[in-house]
Amino acid sequence: MPRTFDGPRFRDQRRLAGITAEDIAARVGCSPWSVWGYERGSAVPPIPVADALADAIGLPLERLLTDDLKAA
Repeated sequence: MPRTFDGPRFRDQRRLAGITAEDIAARVGCSPWSVWGYERGSAVPPIPVADALADAIGLPLERLLTDDLKAA
């Protein structure tokens, strides 16, 4: 089953870690606007960026993925 990056889950985990979107952006090398877009689900990070986002909050990427249940 396809899996997708779960932006709201990432946002919740980032907040639990006490890290700002600006700090994540600096660590990953993107803009805070990109981070907020990933969190809202209005943008999907490429796999290397998603992996870097997970690393920045100390989680394996697997924890930020969700099953894609959308009907084709």
